[in-house]
Amino acid sequence: MLVKKYLVLLTFAAALFVPLWWFINQNSSSDQYPAPTLTAPLSTATPGPGPVAPAPEVAKQLVPADQTMTIPILMYHEISTGPDCMWVNEPDFRSQMLYLHDNGYQTITLAQATELLAGHYDTSKKVVLTFDDGYSTFYDHAWPILKEFNQTATLFVISGLVGNQAYMNWEQIIFLDSQGIEIGGHTRSHPLLPTLKAVNAAAEIHQDKEDIQARLGHRITSFCYPTGKYNSQVVQQVQAVGYAAAVTMVQRKASSTDNLLLLPRWGVYQNEPLIRFTTLLQ
Repeated sequence: MLVKKYLVLLTFAAALFVPLWWFINQNSSSDQYPAPTLTAPLSTATPGPGPVAPAPEVAKQLVPADQTMTIPILMYHEISTGPDCMWVNEPDFRSQMLYLHDNGYQTITLAQATELLAGHYDTSKKVVLTFDDGYSTFYDHAWPILKEFNQTATLFVISGLVGNQAYMNWEQIIFLDSQGIEIGGHTRSHPLLPTLKAVNAAAEIHQDKEDIQARLGHRITSFCYPTGKYNSQVVQQVQAVGYAAAVTMVQRKASSTDNLLLLPRWGVYQNEPLIRFTTLLQ
Protein backbone atom coordinates (compact mmCIF):
# COMPACT_ATOMS: atom_id res chain seq x y z
CA MET A 1 0.00 0.00 0.00
CA LEU A 2 2.87 2.38 0.91
CA VAL A 3 4.72 1.64 -2.36
CA LYS A 4 1.59 2.31 -4.34
CA LYS A 5 1.19 5.73 -2.58
CA TYR A 6 4.78 6.72 -3.52
CA LEU A 7 4.20 5.74 -7.15
CA VAL A 8 1.13 7.97 -7.27
CA LEU A 9 3.09 10.93 -5.83
CA LEU A 10 5.98 10.36 -8.26
CA THR A 11 3.63 10.27 -11.23
CA PHE A 12 1.95 13.52 -10.06
CA ALA A 13 5.31 15.28 -9.66
CA ALA A 14 6.43 14.22 -13.12
CA ALA A 15 3.19 15.46 -14.62
CA LEU A 16 3.71 18.86 -12.93
CA PHE A 17 7.43 19.54 -13.46
CA VAL A 18 8.28 17.96 -16.84
CA PRO A 19 6.07 20.39 -18.86
CA LEU A 20 7.48 23.30 -16.82
CA TRP A 21 11.08 22.20 -17.55
CA TRP A 22 10.24 21.85 -21.26
CA PHE A 23 8.73 25.36 -21.39
CA ILE A 24 11.77 26.96 -19.71
CA ASN A 25 14.21 25.06 -21.91
CA GLN A 26 12.43 25.95 -25.15
CA ASN A 27 12.11 29.64 -24.31
CA SER A 28 15.70 30.03 -23.19
CA SER A 29 16.98 28.66 -26.51
CA SER A 30 19.10 30.98 -28.67
CA ASP A 31 17.03 29.82 -31.66
CA GLN A 32 13.92 31.36 -30.06
CA TYR A 33 15.52 34.81 -29.52
CA PRO A 34 18.34 35.29 -32.04
CA ALA A 35 20.92 38.03 -31.46
CA PRO A 36 19.86 41.44 -32.86
CA THR A 37 21.20 42.45 -36.26
CA LEU A 38 22.14 46.05 -36.95
CA THR A 39 20.59 47.46 -40.11
CA ALA A 40 22.04 50.18 -42.31
CA PRO A 41 20.82 53.68 -41.35
CA LEU A 42 18.20 55.24 -43.57
CA SER A 43 19.36 58.14 -45.67
CA THR A 44 18.19 61.55 -44.45
CA ALA A 45 18.24 62.94 -47.97
CA THR A 46 14.82 63.68 -49.43
CA PRO A 47 14.46 63.99 -53.21
CA GLY A 48 13.30 67.39 -54.40
CA PRO A 49 9.71 67.65 -55.59
CA GLY A 50 10.88 68.70 -59.05
CA PRO A 51 12.71 71.59 -60.71
CA VAL A 52 11.35 75.08 -60.97
CA ALA A 53 12.90 78.21 -62.42
CA PRO A 54 14.83 80.40 -59.95
CA ALA A 55 13.23 83.64 -58.82
CA PRO A 56 12.84 85.97 -61.81
CA GLU A 57 14.82 89.16 -62.09
CA VAL A 58 13.15 92.18 -60.56
CA ALA A 59 12.55 95.24 -62.71
CA LYS A 60 14.34 98.32 -61.36
CA GLN A 61 12.50 101.56 -61.94
CA LEU A 62 13.83 104.62 -60.14
CA VAL A 63 11.35 106.78 -58.24
CA PRO A 64 11.70 110.43 -57.15
CA ALA A 65 14.11 110.89 -54.25
CA ASP A 66 11.44 112.55 -52.10
CA GLN A 67 9.09 109.55 -52.43
CA THR A 68 9.18 106.94 -49.64
CA MET A 69 9.04 103.39 -50.95
CA THR A 70 7.33 100.68 -48.89
CA ILE A 71 7.13 96.91 -49.12
CA PRO A 72 5.36 94.32 -46.95
CA ILE A 73 7.66 91.66 -45.49
CA LEU A 74 5.54 88.79 -44.18
CA MET A 75 6.66 86.46 -41.39
CA TYR A 76 5.70 82.77 -41.28
CA HIS A 77 6.94 79.86 -39.17
CA GLU A 78 5.14 76.53 -39.67
CA ILE A 79 2.81 75.67 -42.56
CA SER A 80 0.62 72.88 -41.19
CA THR A 81 -1.91 72.24 -38.45
CA GLY A 82 -0.40 73.02 -35.07
CA PRO A 83 -1.02 73.96 -31.45
CA ASP A 84 -0.41 77.72 -31.49
CA CYS A 85 -0.73 80.88 -33.54
CA MET A 86 2.61 80.42 -35.30
CA TRP A 87 1.16 77.63 -37.46
CA VAL A 88 -0.74 78.49 -40.65
CA ASN A 89 -2.66 75.59 -42.14
CA GLU A 90 -2.17 74.59 -45.78
CA PRO A 91 -5.62 75.66 -47.10
CA ASP A 92 -5.19 79.15 -45.62
CA PHE A 93 -1.64 79.46 -46.94
CA ARG A 94 -2.73 78.35 -50.39
CA SER A 95 -5.56 80.90 -50.36
CA GLN A 96 -3.04 83.62 -49.49
CA MET A 97 -0.67 82.61 -52.29
CA LEU A 98 -3.59 82.38 -54.73
CA TYR A 99 -4.61 85.92 -53.77
CA LEU A 100 -1.09 87.19 -54.50
CA HIS A 101 -1.06 85.38 -57.84
CA ASP A 102 -4.51 86.51 -58.96
CA ASN A 103 -3.96 90.13 -57.95
CA GLY A 104 -0.65 90.67 -59.70
CA TYR A 105 1.74 90.64 -56.75
CA GLN A 106 5.32 89.53 -57.32
CA THR A 107 7.06 87.71 -54.48
CA ILE A 108 10.73 88.59 -54.17
CA THR A 109 13.48 87.60 -51.77
CA LEU A 110 14.69 89.78 -48.92
CA ALA A 111 17.97 90.28 -50.78
CA GLN A 112 16.05 91.60 -53.79
CA ALA A 113 13.90 93.84 -51.59
CA THR A 114 17.04 95.22 -49.92
CA GLU A 115 18.45 96.16 -53.32
CA LEU A 116 15.23 97.94 -54.28
CA LEU A 117 14.96 99.86 -51.02
CA ALA A 118 18.64 100.85 -50.98
CA GLY A 119 18.57 101.96 -54.62
CA HIS A 120 15.23 103.76 -54.23
CA TYR A 121 13.55 101.64 -56.88
CA ASP A 122 9.83 101.06 -57.29
CA THR A 123 8.46 98.42 -54.88
CA SER A 124 4.77 98.55 -55.82
CA LYS A 125 2.99 95.18 -56.13
CA LYS A 126 5.94 93.39 -54.55
CA VAL A 127 5.98 91.37 -51.33
CA VAL A 128 8.58 89.37 -49.38
CA LEU A 129 7.66 86.03 -47.78
CA THR A 130 9.96 85.02 -44.92
CA PHE A 131 9.97 81.73 -43.02
CA ASP A 132 11.77 81.45 -39.70
CA ASP A 133 13.73 78.51 -38.27
CA GLY A 134 13.92 76.03 -41.16
CA TYR A 135 11.11 73.69 -40.18
CA SER A 136 10.42 70.62 -42.32
CA THR A 137 6.84 71.84 -42.87
CA PHE A 138 8.28 74.45 -45.23
CA TYR A 139 9.63 71.74 -47.52
CA ASP A 140 6.65 69.42 -47.13
CA HIS A 141 3.79 71.93 -47.34
CA ALA A 142 4.85 75.48 -48.21
CA TRP A 143 7.29 74.72 -51.01
CA PRO A 144 4.84 72.77 -53.24
CA ILE A 145 2.36 75.66 -53.00
CA LEU A 146 5.03 78.27 -53.75
CA LYS A 147 6.14 76.19 -56.73
CA GLU A 148 2.54 75.90 -57.97
CA PHE A 149 2.28 79.69 -58.22
CA ASN A 150 5.92 80.27 -59.27
CA GLN A 151 6.64 82.23 -56.11
CA THR A 152 9.78 82.62 -54.05
CA ALA A 153 10.66 83.26 -50.41
CA THR A 154 13.47 83.77 -47.90
CA LEU A 155 14.13 80.95 -45.44
CA PHE A 156 16.06 81.65 -42.22
CA VAL A 157 18.07 78.64 -41.04
CA ILE A 158 19.34 77.74 -37.55
CA SER A 159 22.43 75.85 -38.67
CA GLY A 160 22.90 73.90 -35.43
CA LEU A 161 19.39 72.41 -35.68
CA VAL A 162 19.50 71.32 -39.31
CA GLY A 163 18.68 67.63 -39.57
CA ASN A 164 17.03 67.43 -36.16
CA GLN A 165 13.46 66.19 -35.81
CA ALA A 166 10.98 68.74 -37.22
CA TYR A 167 13.74 70.59 -39.12
CA MET A 168 14.89 70.28 -42.71
CA ASN A 169 18.15 68.56 -43.56
CA TRP A 170 21.00 70.06 -45.60
CA GLU A 171 20.04 68.20 -48.78
CA GLN A 172 16.61 69.83 -48.72
CA ILE A 173 18.04 73.28 -47.95
CA ILE A 174 20.62 73.01 -50.74
CA PHE A 175 17.88 71.92 -53.15
CA LEU A 176 15.67 74.89 -52.22
CA ASP A 177 18.63 77.24 -52.68
CA SER A 178 19.12 75.85 -56.19
CA GLN A 179 15.46 76.61 -56.94
CA GLY A 180 15.69 80.31 -56.11
CA ILE A 181 14.63 80.24 -52.44
CA GLU A 182 16.93 82.60 -50.56
CA ILE A 183 18.63 81.05 -47.52
CA GLY A 184 19.42 83.43 -44.66
CA GLY A 185 21.04 83.17 -41.24
CA HIS A 186 19.23 82.81 -37.92
CA THR A 187 22.13 82.01 -35.52
CA ARG A 188 23.48 78.58 -34.68
CA SER A 189 21.19 77.70 -31.74
CA HIS A 190 18.47 80.41 -31.63
CA PRO A 191 19.46 82.15 -28.37
CA LEU A 192 18.28 85.54 -27.15
CA LEU A 193 21.28 87.42 -28.48
CA PRO A 194 21.07 90.49 -26.18
CA THR A 195 21.36 88.22 -23.11
CA LEU A 196 24.67 86.68 -24.23
CA LYS A 197 28.19 87.90 -23.62
CA ALA A 198 29.48 89.82 -26.62
CA VAL A 199 31.90 87.07 -27.65
CA ASN A 200 29.18 84.40 -27.49
CA ALA A 201 26.67 86.46 -29.46
CA ALA A 202 29.30 87.15 -32.12
CA ALA A 203 30.10 83.42 -32.35
CA GLU A 204 26.42 82.51 -32.78
CA ILE A 205 26.04 84.97 -35.66
CA HIS A 206 29.38 84.24 -37.33
CA GLN A 207 29.36 80.44 -37.08
CA ASP A 208 25.82 80.15 -38.40
CA LYS A 209 26.78 82.23 -41.44
CA GLU A 210 29.92 80.16 -42.01
CA ASP A 211 28.00 76.88 -41.68
CA ILE A 212 25.41 77.89 -44.25
CA GLN A 213 27.87 79.39 -46.73
CA ALA A 214 30.07 76.29 -46.57
CA ARG A 215 27.07 74.10 -47.44
CA LEU A 216 25.66 76.32 -50.18
CA GLY A 217 28.96 77.33 -51.70
CA HIS A 218 28.09 81.01 -51.89
CA ARG A 219 27.66 84.07 -49.70
CA ILE A 220 24.43 84.83 -47.83
CA THR A 221 23.34 88.40 -47.10
CA SER A 222 20.12 88.26 -45.03
CA PHE A 223 19.68 87.64 -41.29
CA CYS A 224 16.82 87.24 -38.84
CA TYR A 225 17.14 88.10 -35.12
CA PRO A 226 15.87 85.17 -33.00
CA THR A 227 12.48 86.15 -31.53
CA GLY A 228 13.16 89.60 -32.99
CA LYS A 229 15.39 90.61 -30.08
CA TYR A 230 18.46 92.80 -30.56
CA ASN A 231 20.46 95.67 -29.11
CA SER A 232 23.01 98.06 -30.61
CA GLN A 233 25.87 95.61 -30.00
CA VAL A 234 24.06 92.77 -31.77
CA VAL A 235 23.21 94.98 -34.75
CA GLN A 236 26.89 95.95 -35.05
CA GLN A 237 27.89 92.28 -34.93
CA VAL A 238 25.40 91.39 -37.67
CA GLN A 239 26.84 94.16 -39.84
CA ALA A 240 30.43 93.15 -39.06
CA VAL A 241 30.04 89.63 -40.51
CA GLY A 242 28.76 91.04 -43.79
CA TYR A 243 24.98 90.90 -43.65
CA ALA A 244 23.29 93.53 -45.83
CA ALA A 245 19.84 93.25 -44.23
CA ALA A 246 18.18 91.86 -41.12
CA VAL A 247 14.57 91.52 -40.02
CA THR A 248 12.88 92.03 -36.67
CA MET A 249 9.37 91.31 -35.39
CA VAL A 250 8.26 94.95 -35.36
CA GLN A 251 4.80 94.88 -36.91
CA ARG A 252 4.53 97.22 -39.91
CA LYS A 253 5.55 97.56 -43.54
CA ALA A 254 9.21 98.15 -44.37
CA SER A 255 10.18 101.39 -46.07
CA SER A 256 13.11 103.07 -47.79
CA THR A 257 13.63 105.19 -44.65
CA ASP A 258 14.26 102.12 -42.45
CA ASN A 259 17.65 100.92 -41.29
CA LEU A 260 18.22 97.87 -43.50
CA LEU A 261 19.51 95.95 -40.47
CA LEU A 262 16.27 96.62 -38.57
CA LEU A 263 13.53 95.89 -41.08
CA PRO A 264 9.99 95.34 -39.71
CA ARG A 265 7.67 92.49 -40.71
CA TRP A 266 4.00 91.66 -40.55
CA GLY A 267 3.28 88.37 -38.77
CA VAL A 268 0.88 85.96 -40.49
CA TYR A 269 -0.88 83.77 -37.94
CA GLN A 270 -3.23 80.83 -37.53
CA ASN A 271 -6.91 81.03 -38.50
CA GLU A 272 -6.83 84.63 -39.68
CA PRO A 273 -9.41 85.63 -42.30
CA LEU A 274 -8.14 86.36 -45.78
CA ILE A 275 -9.28 89.96 -45.45
CA ARG A 276 -6.68 90.50 -42.74
CA PHE A 277 -3.99 89.13 -45.06
CA THR A 278 -5.03 91.51 -47.83
CA THR A 279 -4.76 94.53 -45.50
CA LEU A 280 -1.10 93.66 -44.82
CA LEU A 281 -0.34 94.27 -48.47
CA GLN A 282 -1.88 97.75 -48.67
